[in-house]
Amino acid sequence: MRGGGRQSEATVALKVVLGVSGGIAAYKACELVRALIKRGDEVRVVMTRNAQEFVTPLTFQALTQQPVGVATFDAGYEAQIGHIELARWADVVLVAPATANTIAKMARGMADDLLTTVLLATRAPVVVAPAMNTQMYLHPRVQANLETLRQTERHLVIEPDAGELACGEVGAGRLPDPPVILAELDRALSPQLLKGKRVLLSAGPTREAIDAARFLSNPSSGKMGYALAAAARSLGAEVTLVSGPTALEAPYGVTRVDVVSAVQMHGEVMARASEVDVAMMVAAVADWRPSHPSDKKMPKGQMSPTLELERNPDILAELGERFGEGSETEEGARRPLVVGFAAESHDVIERARAKRARKGAHAIVANVIGGPASTFGAESATVHLLVGDEEPRTFSGTKPEVARALWEALARRLQS
Repeated sequence: MRGGGRQSEATVALKVVLGVSGGIAAYKACELVRALIKRGDEVRVVMTRNAQEFVTPLTFQALTQQPVGVATFDAGYEAQIGHIELARWADVVLVAPATANTIAKMARGMADDLLTTVLLATRAPVVVAPAMNTQMYLHPRVQANLETLRQTERHLVIEPDAGELACGEVGAGRLPDPPVILAELDRALSPQLLKGKRVLLSAGPTREAIDAARFLSNPSSGKMGYALAAAARSLGAEVTLVSGPTALEAPYGVTRVDVVSAVQMHGEVMARASEVDVAMMVAAVADWRPSHPSDKKMPKGQMSPTLELERNPDILAELGERFGEGSETEEGARRPLVVGFAAESHDVIERARAKRARKGAHAIVANVIGGPASTFGAESATVHLLVGDEEPRTFSGTKPEVARALWEALARRLQS
């Protein structure tokens, strides 16, 4: 996407004009409206004439509690919010579903209905979500029109999903689910502070097997690491997420590598670390593992009340030794910014500062565990960012808000 850029947090309410064109996927636009409103965005819907054959304007009016635009010369609608005012009102215009016909009009700059008129009049970013029959989508004319839109300032085209379509064919052309579209919407409005950067993250807990039925672990949910992965991708980075066992869906556009144990996580992280610009270790990695795990379930009566343990590899310390402060790398070799996390129950700043020095990390993020303020499993967090000898910076909010703030702070370090 070219130009533009949303400078505020990804969670600030957006003013979204949703353009619905006439395909069977128009019914999914109702789910999209609900998802936008649920997260606090304001939505106004504009429908093409053909879209009204699939969903009535009254449906969208009930969902948004706002009038729905259907015609350029509707005197009643123009009296409430004219098409030029609507174009100015929008923070972003989202066309979902975008049919082959609407895409062709957009590519040629036509303005023969309310939606295309708004699209030409707006200075807001435009996000286009194609949805149509596979053969239509693959037609050279449609692909040429989509490429025209990709090359147009402030336009972003979302790739359709592949799968079984309403017509019975299997292939590309399905409208993506709302979480995917919302992720692309936020990326379209985010300053690309991490564009061209490769980010490697670890997240979640590790599990250290005792036997086939038991393991050692911790309460980490992975939410902070996943929020950081989503935020980095939104800001333009290419993101790889090495994740321990969690119940979370991988953020759209992020490459997820699943692991279970600390040894597995160590192997996956170290294999990739020399190829990235940032290595951020968020995972709650078990310090110890059973020395003699069994691949079968041991009867309770045969188990010893004591468990012999051995140390797991220290991933952050090894990254710090190879790439962190005071380390030496070959001339011209990539040297990632090494960022660690310190989960502390007391003396948070002091213990985090000591950990950063001990591990050789360039920066460390400290948060509280234990008690009512614990970040384990919580939806919000308060964290302290320590970079070099600088004074700690504190960020509070939901985990997505904190993740965005952390990346904005670290981006300055990457650009210096």
